[in-house]
Amino acid sequence: MEQFSNIDWQMPIPLITNIDNLQQAYPIDSLPYIIKEAIITYQQYGQQPIPLIACSALANISLACQSLANVARDHLLISPISLYFLVIAQSGERKSGVDKTFGAGIRNWQKNTIEALMPEALSSNIIYHAWSAERDGLVKQIRKASVSGENTQQLQQQLKELVNKEPPVQLIPELFFEDITQEAFIANLANGWPSSSLWSDEASIVLSGHGMQNGSTKFISTLNRLWDGNAFITHRKTSKNFVVSNRRLTVSLMLQPLLLLHLLKRHDGMSRQSGFLARSLMTHPISSMGSRLYKEPPTNLVALDHFHARITECLDRSLYLDSNGCHELPNIEFSPSAKGKWVTFFNEVEKGLTNSKKWQQIPDFASKALENVARLAALLHLFTGKDTHEIASESVEQAINIVHWHLLETKRILDPTNELNATQDAIKLINWIKNHNLSNTSPRYLQQYSPIRERSKRDKAISLLIDHHFIKEFTTHNKTILLINPMI
Repeated sequence: MEQFSNIDWQMPIPLITNIDNLQQAYPIDSLPYIIKEAIITYQQYGQQPIPLIACSALANISLACQSLANVARDHLLISPISLYFLVIAQSGERKSGVDKTFGAGIRNWQKNTIEALMPEALSSNIIYHAWSAERDGLVKQIRKASVSGENTQQLQQQLKELVNKEPPVQLIPELFFEDITQEAFIANLANGWPSSSLWSDEASIVLSGHGMQNGSTKFISTLNRLWDGNAFITHRKTSKNFVVSNRRLTVSLMLQPLLLLHLLKRHDGMSRQSGFLARSLMTHPISSMGSRLYKEPPTNLVALDHFHARITECLDRSLYLDSNGCHELPNIEFSPSAKGKWVTFFNEVEKGLTNSKKWQQIPDFASKALENVARLAALLHLFTGKDTHEIASESVEQAINIVHWHLLETKRILDPTNELNATQDAIKLINWIKNHNLSNTSPRYLQQYSPIRERSKRDKAISLLIDHHFIKEFTTHNKTILLINPMI
């Protein structure tokens, strides 16, 4: 390679995963006034992308309202109203600031409720432990009597009566989980406050933690079952089994583009094949970094105050929750006109599943969108304080506009021809080259041994790396040589 020793290298241009092209404007006008005004008020100060702020606001509404009702699309299709959100963005987009602002109402309610309930919780725990000791004592007496051949009928009757008098335990609300193992997560769901969330502005904490590393398939299945509202039992060899039923979960995660690729391809795409991603409302907002010049905080926070007040009112209605969970919830139904709008959307989506210009590339997301519309409509109905058990057509129309926007976003994000995927492949390829300490290589070698083996993807990745000065391409003796920039 002496003939290439005097090459004039330029500093590599960073590979930025950016798919700003073709993004539709977020339908902010489709949100109810109280939500819209809170988002606009904060965005004028924080200057984060509107979709990022809107997802945080709606996730907080989901968490505050998910224990209040189910939604019935008809007498057979009845589901929870919880929502899952995935925001794809680079670090520095200030999602933590958004979550802190829009989650302040929930966190204040949680703090105040814990303080109010703690004396009763301590008292009920003492009573429960005394009951447990009495129960365990009777069990020991029955075992001892059985061994000695004594009649245990009276002891068994006492135990039966005692078990029927199991004292209730006052639960303490714990609404946010982030860095937690799968086992601890399930244990908290089974035995703790029955309405909670998996929430992080750095999804690598969740996706790279014990929950996903060890038995990620089970973890994803757990999230799917919680979204569906299905009960399940977790079996343990060294500890008691857990029955998880009547629980509600909201998911709000921000993940970097590389993590999305990792999630899509981990375990042969298990996250998508299982339906976890399809259950989620996704967005990759256009970054506002570089244009967020400092502004003083707004002096008028009435819109945010109204938002937090409604959050608190909705959470207050969940104080009835106990160890039985979100059981015997009322069903909210569509009004006739609302049902008509939903059916029209249903039929349009169904027809689009085989249309390459519609939803043929994302049939899994499109199918789940129909239920997400119903869930979001129910949340908007509850949050805006509607008294009836019928969802108005306005709420359904608003939900359709929001979910339709997320469908377009998902199609854009997952389009195999978009810049995101090509850049992801280029990043993966150059990282592989660096890890193998290659100073030169060839397209053929990369196709045989690198993680990018599909020819068209390999060629796009190589082209991007050339354009960004990571590699240079030469032809010698009818062979293509790729030289690696020594400055990377």
